[in-house]
Amino acid sequence: MKKSIIKRAAGLLSAAVMLTSTYAVPYVSAKEFDNSTKEGVVAVVMYLKGNVKAYTTYDMENFDFLKDLGSEAEISSGSGFFVGESKDEAQYIVTNHHVVANYIDSGEGDQFVQLIDVQQDANGNNVGIVVAADSSEMRIYYDDKDYDVAYVDCYGDMNKVDLAVLKLREPTDKRHCLKIKGVDEDMVGDTVYTVGYPGNAENEYTSASKYSVNDATVHKGSITKIALNEGKGVERLQVDATIQHGNSGGPLVDEDGYVLGVNTNVESNVKYGTQVEADYYSISSNDLMTFLDKNNIKYQKAGDKDDEDKDKDKDGVNIALIAGIAGGVVVLAVIIILIAKKSGGKSAPAPAQGMPMQQQAPVRKGVIRSESVQHGGRTFPVGKAPVMIGRDPATCVIVYQEGTPGVSSKHCTVSFDSATGEFTLTDLKSSFGTILASTGQKLPPNTPMKLRAGEKFYVGDKANIISLELE
Repeated sequence: MKKSIIKRAAGLLSAAVMLTSTYAVPYVSAKEFDNSTKEGVVAVVMYLKGNVKAYTTYDMENFDFLKDLGSEAEISSGSGFFVGESKDEAQYIVTNHHVVANYIDSGEGDQFVQLIDVQQDANGNNVGIVVAADSSEMRIYYDDKDYDVAYVDCYGDMNKVDLAVLKLREPTDKRHCLKIKGVDEDMVGDTVYTVGYPGNAENEYTSASKYSVNDATVHKGSITKIALNEGKGVERLQVDATIQHGNSGGPLVDEDGYVLGVNTNVESNVKYGTQVEADYYSISSNDLMTFLDKNNIKYQKAGDKDDEDKDKDKDGVNIALIAGIAGGVVVLAVIIILIAKKSGGKSAPAPAQGMPMQQQAPVRKGVIRSESVQHGGRTFPVGKAPVMIGRDPATCVIVYQEGTPGVSSKHCTVSFDSATGEFTLTDLKSSFGTILASTGQKLPPNTPMKLRAGEKFYVGDKANIISLELE
C-alpha cells in the first residue's frame, strides 16, 4: 500500500464516535413517548467491500498483515432521521458529518485505506491499526437484512456545524419524515428524548435483531442549557438525556415527536469505562434548519399543514426565470416573423426541373449528451476508443464536479461502432451504479452492454442523465 492513499481521519474512529456510558439508564414508558417517532429514525452503517483486510504499522510506511475480514465488513455506525414533506415518500436523511467522515475521506466509495485505531504493543509502543478494502458504501437499515444504499448529498464543517445529509437513490415508504421545531430559551427544563441505535444495545441480553423500528433506543431527559459557541458560531442544546456510541446523528425530540436537535457530542471528566460526570450535546434545530435551507433540502416545520406548500423544496423551480425564458421565446418569435415579412415570405428556391436533389449519406458519428445542469446539454464525440465518465479530470472526458452525488471518480465508459451504429456502455465498479433510464436496470460491473442511439442512462443519480445520439 502506498502512503499517498492513506488518509488519516480527523480523529481516530474511537474518538470520532460518542463516548460509551457503562451505568444503567432506565428505558422510557410508551405512555410518555410517541413510538411513531421511531418510524422516522434509521441506523446509518458504513460497510467495506471486497478483500477487506487489517494491518498493523509502526511508521505508516511498512505494514504487517493482521487479519482477513472477508468480502465485506461493518466499519462504523451511527443514526439518522428522515426529513422532507410528510406528503412525500422519505429520501433525505440527516446525520452527523463525523458519522460519514471515513466514507467521505475515502473518496465516497473508492478504495478504502485508513488508520482506524492506535493501540500499544507488549513493549508499550504505539502501533496503528489500518484497514483496507476495495470499496465502501453507506447503508440505511430498516431491519437487519433490509437496507438501501445512500450517498452524501451535502455536509458541513465537522468542527463547527457537524451535520450531513444523505440521499437514497429512490424514495422509500419504509420510514416517514420527522417535522422540525425551533428552540428558544423558554424550553430550558422541557422534557426531551434521544432516539437512535447505540452500538452497545447489541449484546447477550437483547434479541438477534438490532436495526428494526422497535430496536431504536430511547432515553429521557431534559434541556439543561442552550449553549452558543461564539467562536464556532453554533448553538448546542445541553441535555441530560443519554447519548451513546451509535446515537450520533439521531434526533433529539420533544413529547410530540418534533425534532429539536441532532445528537452529537459527549463531554466527560473520565474517558470510557468509568464515566462519572457527563454532559450531552445536540446541535440545535435552529442550526439544522439553517443548514437545510443553505443546501436546499426540503423539510417540514412543526405546525405546518401537510397539504400546504410552505416547506423548503429541493427541486423547486424559479418561476421568474421561466417567465424570463418565456418572454425571450416570444421576442424570438416576433423577430422570426419580422424577418419572414421583410423577405416577402418567400421560401427557398426549388431545384431546377430534371435535377434531382442531392441525396446525403447518413452520418454515422456517435455523440453522448450530458443532461446534467453542470454540463448544460453539451455533447461529446465518441468513437471506438472508450470515453470515460466520472469525477477524475485527469482521465475522464465528461467530468463531474467533485462532490457530485452518486458519481465515482472513474464511473463508466462509452464507445461507438460506426459500422453497426451501436454504443457500448461499461460500468467500472462504480459505487452507486450505472443505470438504464428506461428500465432502471443497474449494469453489472465490468460487463459491456450494447445500446442503440436514443437510449439514455444515468450515473449514480437521475440528475446525471446521459443520452446516446447520432450526428
